Amino acid sequence: MTGLQMSGGLSSQKTPVEVDLVIAHAAEVLTCRPPSGRGVRGADLGRPERIADGALAIDGGRIVAVGPSAEVLARHTGREVLDASGRLVTPGFVDTHTHLVHDGFRHEEWGRKVLGTPGGTLASGIGHTARTTGAAGFERLRDGALSRLDTMLAHGTTTAEAKSGYGLTAAAERRLLQVVAALDHPVDVVGTFLGAHVPPPGAPRDAHVDDVIAQLGEVRHLAEFCDVTCDPVGFTPDECLKIARAADEHGYGLRVHADQTGHGEGAETAVEAGAASADHLEHVTDRAIGMFADSDTVATLLPGVSYHLMDMVPGPGGDGWSDPRRPRLAERYRRLVDSGALVALATDYNPGSSPNLSMQTVLQLAARLYRLGYGEVWQMSTINAAVSLGRDADIGSLEAGKRADVVIWNVPSHEHVVNRFGANLVASVIKDGAVRAPARREDGDA
Repeated sequence: MTGLQMSGGLSSQKTPVEVDLVIAHAAEVLTCRPPSGRGVRGADLGRPERIADGALAIDGGRIVAVGPSAEVLARHTGREVLDASGRLVTPGFVDTHTHLVHDGFRHEEWGRKVLGTPGGTLASGIGHTARTTGAAGFERLRDGALSRLDTMLAHGTTTAEAKSGYGLTAAAERRLLQVVAALDHPVDVVGTFLGAHVPPPGAPRDAHVDDVIAQLGEVRHLAEFCDVTCDPVGFTPDECLKIARAADEHGYGLRVHADQTGHGEGAETAVEAGAASADHLEHVTDRAIGMFADSDTVATLLPGVSYHLMDMVPGPGGDGWSDPRRPRLAERYRRLVDSGALVALATDYNPGSSPNLSMQTVLQLAARLYRLGYGEVWQMSTINAAVSLGRDADIGSLEAGKRADVVIWNVPSHEHVVNRFGANLVASVIKDGAVRAPARREDGDA
């Protein structure tokens, strides 16, 4: 699949057509185009389409042609032409799991964890962030989120999901979603209502679940998805299904924090409810893996969490060192991938368990921690992630007719981005056909 692909109206054109932008002579164009259907599964994940000496033609913010440079240039002339010689060209990253809006830090909590000093729980850390976020003004929260989006864009992300969840009360959750809606930025932001993050301390569980359901109609104009935490630290399957049914009645898509701290039947519940995505999955079962393989629910892995929480390395404590908490996580995730499930990657950006905004880093960690291959991590972070957000007809791959969300890299192939670490390898980011992040070279040729 390396021939010229063009939108229908141009396929028989003999005279070159003038377009807004042509990117030509890329050392490699990685399209992440699915071989068939929605997303990429199984062995196909490791076989991404790559075009040597590739080119794109872009007009009106859309891709009109992709293929070998000789063929694209024979049919299109650009008002602007970018020479991508020696460089990789890819789709922009799609980051499907972030807690973008918050205030405050959790570095002291993490520092105690590094040294094996007793500290707080995941739920107490979320509570701390909820308090610091609640004390911050609207403009501070908005400006902090915009700054984070700047960083994400500079590292190649062109679409990102953003959850509430650090409110824990109806008014606070609504305010966080209002901040998300107010973000005016080149990165497309998809809002998610996470009213059922963790049970608020001291609040009756049934009452909180009812409050979340009551709020679904009030914030529907602010959020496209509803997220629930189906996990021992969060809510039970029955509670999550109750919220999910109500969310479906209001027209939300469903996302699930599933089985992070233990097996809470989160993955099984997500598939049963027809969720768009089930995220975390550190305790995914064989039964759940089989269910994913037979469903359209995307299994989203979060390697930044595994890395930052040091789940896969020994730790100090007491009179000696403890074994890793999750030494065979890579094996579980390999079974998930090989089952034929739709698998994606995301940052899970948050101040506690994954303070990372870079999808480049996510690819690099997924390869090292989970033993995923070059092509696998790229397609999980682009086209499969786009499926998770219901936007794969428009973004996630370089195909004629799709939005021109494109990254040009200071390396010649997609393998280099994963093999390298410790530097931002992006040369420039093009969003909807316009250069949005400035070209720069950060030791990409080293």
